Amino acid sequence: MKTNIQAWEEKCGRCGRCCFEKIEFEGEIYYTDTPCEWLDLETRLCAVYANRQKVRPGCVKLTRRVIARGLLPADCPYVAGISDYPAPHLWPDITLMEKEEQGRSAK
Repeated sequence: MKTNIQAWEEKCGRCGRCCFEKIEFEGEIYYTDTPCEWLDLETRLCAVYANRQKVRPGCVKLTRRVIARGLLPADCPYVAGISDYPAPHLWPDITLMEKEEQGRSAK
């Protein structure tokens, strides 16, 4: 018989997207293209999973309250069935935005 913890852990699709840095800006959550230093980019698994909150204090333990803040992608199994889930956005590429701005200024 599975415990509640095992059932909770098994929901994870192992995509690793929750392990990318996030920025909160003007009340919205944005993903960046910067992975946590402990995320194995090939396996998409945390190298220190069992001790992740000790090794990296900024690592947030997933709880229903944390999930409701909108930290996980919209297609994450943890958020399935949550109506009006506030999924994070991708952080705009600042370099691209700066280049576009420079191009407009030169005209």
